[in-house]
Amino acid sequence: MPMSEDEHLGTEANGTLSKDYCVYCYRDGAFTEPEITIDEMAKRCGAIMSQLYDIPVKNAERFAREQISCLKRWAGKEVAFCGSCGMPLLRDEDAGTEADRTRSTAYCTYCYQNGRFTEPDLTREQAIGKYAPMMAKNLDIPLEKAQEMVRQYLSTLPRWQE
Repeated sequence: MPMSEDEHLGTEANGTLSKDYCVYCYRDGAFTEPEITIDEMAKRCGAIMSQLYDIPVKNAERFAREQISCLKRWAGKEVAFCGSCGMPLLRDEDAGTEADRTRSTAYCTYCYQNGRFTEPDLTREQAIGKYAPMMAKNLDIPLEKAQEMVRQYLSTLPRWQE
């Protein structure tokens, strides 16, 4: 779910905000529905996303499942995401490289190589223009809705923090 505002974030047992889970799924350090399956969760998340962005329900469910499958709850491990485009860094080869040729833990190979962004002058608006058409096609939604969705998501990523 969109987690760009504090009120969207779940809470840990000590009352601090969760960096991983939304308020719908996680409160007071526990999952609100510990027995729910990934498919059931994808249906719920898909229904919300369908309403928010006018995504056909089946497409929203598929997209939600892809996204939540990378969460620690379902993946069984922490999965890093690119801080520029949001791509999950599932495999070593997905990671970009630092100047010393070590793997980046913060950015993907498409966005970051040799310690630099591959498109250093790319603005947030240009990134939206680049990613939204792919999102619109993938989810079968109007470009304007895809732009809204990408704009919201990018605002949560480190490269695009204002």
